[in-house]
Amino acid sequence: MRTKKQIRQQQIATLQTLAQTPALKHAQEAQLLELLMATEVFQKATIIGVTLSQPIEMATQPVIDAIRLAGKQVVVPKTLPERQMAFYPLTATTELTTSSYGALEPVVTAGSRVLIPDLMIVPGLAFSPEGWRVGFGGGYYDRYLAKYPMPTVALALKPQQRSADWAIDEFDIQLDQVLQV
Repeated sequence: MRTKKQIRQQQIATLQTLAQTPALKHAQEAQLLELLMATEVFQKATIIGVTLSQPIEMATQPVIDAIRLAGKQVVVPKTLPERQMAFYPLTATTELTTSSYGALEPVVTAGSRVLIPDLMIVPGLAFSPEGWRVGFGGGYYDRYLAKYPMPTVALALKPQQRSADWAIDEFDIQLDQVLQV
């Protein structure tokens, strides 16, 4: 059994390799987006939480575009103290900044409003078919989903799909669906 730290290191290296073959990565992303849009939870959702991806991750801009085309609202996370986060609407006028973790997140202003999604697209580095995940190590999503239970789905590129060969902690939140190609 491996530690989550070992898996993170391995997965980051593997995803960096996939990012060097953009056509292959894009093909997988397009298939995953089609699968997502066909799910009942996507069709029923009105407010969908999604991250603003980094280059090694599943590209979320096409997902965001599809959510908007479907007439749904996109909300993105902002990290808060004590490893908490809140979700804010992503619009054409949303100002973004780079967090201390290197991720883009919204700049919160006096008029910003927090929304709770009714579907969360959960990021991560590794996903088991049963819905267990290895994230980036901050525990933000596990804390958020423990506080706000909602339908969850992950979009797993081929290198992210693996059996749960890591210890599942009592605070880990199992995802409802892991879409795979």
